[in-house]
Amino acid sequence: MFFKNLFRKDPATLIAKGEKLLAAGRYADARLELMDALARLESDAIEAPETLAGVRSMIAQAGNRLAEMNLEEAKAAVRAGELTKAEDYVNLALTLSDDLSLQEQARTMLSSFVATMPPQSAKASGSHCGGCHTGSGQTATSPEDSDALLSEDDQFELLVRPLPGSLPERYLGLGKEFAYGYVAAHSGDIATARATFQRLLQGGDNDIVLYELALLHHHEGNMAQCEALLRRALAVNGDNPLCNLSIVQLLTGSGRFDEAVPLLTHMVERNILPDEATMFLAEISRVKGEDEQAIDCYTRLLNGPLKRDAAGRLVQLLEKQGRNDEAAYVTKTYLKGCC
Repeated sequence: MFFKNLFRKDPATLIAKGEKLLAAGRYADARLELMDALARLESDAIEAPETLAGVRSMIAQAGNRLAEMNLEEAKAAVRAGELTKAEDYVNLALTLSDDLSLQEQARTMLSSFVATMPPQSAKASGSHCGGCHTGSGQTATSPEDSDALLSEDDQFELLVRPLPGSLPERYLGLGKEFAYGYVAAHSGDIATARATFQRLLQGGDNDIVLYELALLHHHEGNMAQCEALLRRALAVNGDNPLCNLSIVQLLTGSGRFDEAVPLLTHMVERNILPDEATMFLAEISRVKGEDEQAIDCYTRLLNGPLKRDAAGRLVQLLEKQGRNDEAAYVTKTYLKGCC
């Protein structure tokens, strides 16, 4: 089979191609090549640790650049008054990003722009298509500017409102001390935030406080401590969507796919960010050469917020299998045009 022959490419060839694509700014293509290389290296188990670390670093770099691009698209969509489209871009950024601080930015960005967007801005911007370009010629008020006009309580509420499910209400119910630490973290005062969260944990474990403390450790590069805190948080509340998504990102970012799959399956079964979890399952299947499972996962995403990214990857797999008619249909239905 053509796909299997492709999957057996020499890892050095895949890495070299991924590096070139990354340098050329073709981040999506680079990420796919490098994830293939990583799976091949780990199955061979003969490469030096620094080689594996280098590949993982490039995968993270590509994913983070893609996430940043999607956040820019989200900003443009907010300026155009297209809040549903903006939410789709933010969700995609969360899926792609390896950087927990970038994920936090994604979760707070939309509410900050919505809160400061003048009512007439949607009409003033005219038609806009986020899939083609990011700029609309308007400058939105920055979150930093808006913060100066808001009380700490208002800042806190704006920051937590975009969180998924019941988390906004849970965050708002944690009291003023937690709100103080949370706003401090988002203002860059890491020391104050850490001290606040650690003090709160003296009264007993709480999944949200543990998660926020884990973010601070990730920001400082303490990955082992970050993972330990996320696992403590999941022990308290196994259904916390942010804890589930974050630990999956840590595991997949380090190539620990076998550990990530049960967590992702749990997420889908429990309806915890099911689209994001399905995308991760599709990616893991793809890099392991389990193309039929990957096709099934991508197909299930075609009616959801991640449909465009899923369609692009689905087309690649269908074409590799010689299923050109199906690939053409997916392209025409989901990838032609922007809207």
